[in-house]
Amino acid sequence: MRPVLFTLGGIKFYSYGLMVGLGYVLGALMASRIARKKGMDPDSLLDFFLLLFVSGVLGGRLLHVALNVEAYPDLKAVFDLRDGGLSIHGVLLGGIIAVGLYCRVKQMPLGVLFDIVVPGVALGQSIGRWGCLFNGCCYGILTGGSWGVLTRYAPGLRHPYPIYESAADFLLFVFLLRMSQRVWFDGGLFLIYMAGYSGIRFALEFFRDNRSFVLGLSYAQWFSALMLAISLGVFLYLKGKTGVEKRSPL
Repeated sequence: MRPVLFTLGGIKFYSYGLMVGLGYVLGALMASRIARKKGMDPDSLLDFFLLLFVSGVLGGRLLHVALNVEAYPDLKAVFDLRDGGLSIHGVLLGGIIAVGLYCRVKQMPLGVLFDIVVPGVALGQSIGRWGCLFNGCCYGILTGGSWGVLTRYAPGLRHPYPIYESAADFLLFVFLLRMSQRVWFDGGLFLIYMAGYSGIRFALEFFRDNRSFVLGLSYAQWFSALMLAISLGVFLYLKGKTGVEKRSPL
């Protein structure tokens, strides 16, 4: 646990922000590489990457504050991101809105842009979770295992949840790269990502110290279950529809 990664010239560099920033930059570079392979000029997406960053941070912060309103007594606390405090589901919702707005303005197919960015999103999440580990947030439940880690927010050794999710997100990233060669329709890779991450989050949430929402499950698990069902349903529907159209003589 190391909230401040280093100090330079009296300026503190916080591990959470640095790792999230590094994840975003590498994710954007991955998206640029994929865009180039699809025949697009990556430089044309620079304004999109800026919009994506702003929308993601704004959505992630607003949802986090809404779910933990008692921890933010004033606006100063709301805008203080040095100690973390972004909901990944809010980040995803903000990103989806950004993609939708950009595609509407640029008259670009929605599914194409979604498929370009999601491998980079998974990679960025994998790297960003190390910021959570260094910061001590997003901690797991108590464990008696020697692999337990300390957090400044709760006592005892805890499951290193950020490491679990970082590893799972990286495997999802690798899987998305492989599947990008097999998807039959635009937006298919995005749906695979949504289903994959939702499944990861639902399962790993059992190791995370979170408040129960309904029936012993956290809000994140209920949201993940909903997204998993919707993503799989839409994917199977579109896959079947595309298959029928491909077999048609027309």
